[in-house]
This record gives sequence, C-alpha cells and structure tokens, in this order.
Amino acid sequence: MSRKFTWQEVGDNAKNGWIVIGDSVYGPQGFLDSHPGGPAVIRNKAGKDVTRFFNEMGHSQKAHDILKSLKIGEIDKNSQPAKWQADSDQRLVAITSVMLLLAFAFVYFYVLRK
Repeated sequence: MSRKFTWQEVGDNAKNGWIVIGDSVYGPQGFLDSHPGGPAVIRNKAGKDVTRFFNEMGHSQKAHDILKSLKIGEIDKNSQPAKWQADSDQRLVAITSVMLLLAFAFVYFYVLRK
C-alpha cells in the first residue's frame, strides 16, 4: 500500500522539491541536478500541484519512467491544498480567455465595422 501524504506535508517538504502530479506525490530531490531543464524548474513548482504543467510540457517516455521512480506516495484525498498549492493555471486560462474575447470585440466594433 502506498503512503498517503496530506497537502500540508507536501508544502512542508517543498524545500525537498516535493510535487504532486495527478494523485501522486513525488520526491525529486536526488534528480534536481539531473533535470534537463535545470533544478530551478522543479524548485519553482515545489510543494504544488504541477499536473497540468507537467502534462503540457510534452515529456518523453523516458521522463515518465524517471517520474515513476521518484514516486514516494499518494495525496490524501481528504486533504485540501492551500491556495498557493492549487493548480492556478485554470485561473490564468479564464483570465486570458476573457482578455482575448474583449480584444476581439474591440477589433470588431472599432476597426472592422468602419
């Protein structure tokens, strides 16, 4: 049985590079210096849900295999992430969508209709 971690524990171990992808918790401490994008990529996301970020990067099969080896447990589903730990990309997508919609409306009403 896999060990369960709370979001609090993940946050407390951000200094160790702990991240959450899906329902799994990863401890990439020994991998930080080997990461092709450099250690800062993981350190900047440490303690957080990086599911969307990881998936959108288009990682290779080798990266997925390495990730499996770094798994230390699973997130406790009864635990809730702190605001800083949640995947904030969703909010960014919503804001970007609204801004694009407003830009298109501006172009339509003030440029194309003349």
